[in-house]
Amino acid sequence: MHLDVGRHFYPVSFIKKYIDLIALHKLNRFHWHLTEDQGWRIEIKKYPKLTSSGGYRDSTVYGNPYDDGVRDDKVRYGGFYSQTEIKDIVKYAKERYITIIPEI
Repeated sequence: MHLDVGRHFYPVSFIKKYIDLIALHKLNRFHWHLTEDQGWRIEIKKYPKLTSSGGYRDSTVYGNPYDDGVRDDKVRYGGFYSQTEIKDIVKYAKERYITIIPEI
């Protein structure tokens, strides 16, 4: 199974529920897409700007230019996973016999 958190950030609780669903269906690989030009989701202590800047976007553009036009919601959005959270998720998956394949 694949999950792209680079474009849309999900909380740790959702990731664990997702892993439970993968295990329920007897799958054993979790492809975790962690980086994207739209978001950097991994804490790297040596490079804090990756998460302070790259982990968030200032707003979300939505709408259709051919209908009502494109709008900007002006709401800061994003997040990142700390090293502790990632280790916890990897351990959680391992306990369910799931291998995480990170895409960076």
